[in-house]
Amino acid sequence: MKQVILSVVLAFTLQANAQDEIKKELEPICATFDSTATLEGWKAKSDQLALVKGKYPENWMPAYYYAYSCIQMSYFEPTLAIKDALVDNAEEQLGKIEACPLTDEIHIMKAMIANARIGADPENRWQKYGKIFDENLKSAKALNENNPHIYLLKGISTFYTPKMFGGGAKNAKTYFDKAKVKYDLITYTDVDKPFWWGRNTCNYFFGEIDKELNK
Repeated sequence: MKQVILSVVLAFTLQANAQDEIKKELEPICATFDSTATLEGWKAKSDQLALVKGKYPENWMPAYYYAYSCIQMSYFEPTLAIKDALVDNAEEQLGKIEACPLTDEIHIMKAMIANARIGADPENRWQKYGKIFDENLKSAKALNENNPHIYLLKGISTFYTPKMFGGGAKNAKTYFDKAKVKYDLITYTDVDKPFWWGRNTCNYFFGEIDKELNK
């Protein structure tokens, strides 16, 4: 019995040490996520994250952030085929991301993937992937209504939706206001609790909304 207990303690210690090492490698890469705003910048991040992912192939954290970087690149990439390939790369990580203990963030990632599919070809994809996007945000909210990504992503989607379909700056502002409230509750930047990303994006859209409303 004593030997079993020692083995369990050792396994737990090794796992904790591995988690710490992964976090140390990810932290400097993720620290500037919210200030990265070019295809080249996201490509550099993605390459770095791919290396970490290769070192720790079974861990959810490198897979999560690598998928996020691929999605961000897809928004800057002008070629449809390459956009889709990048989103495919993100979607391929879901099997590992589903090991994330923060279940709401699994749904957030699925919503982001759906949104990136729409962004690549809005006219032909909004109906199919819009439903997937909304369903996953609803699931995330049921698990954790304080997750700011729910309101950030819904705000971005609403901002780019035509006014005749319930979109536009005025309607989007409600979601960004809610996102800001939720971001203000967060005082950490831990990579194993990825709720922090997107704060600067939220602030950026407040500026865009002001421009639209003051035209």
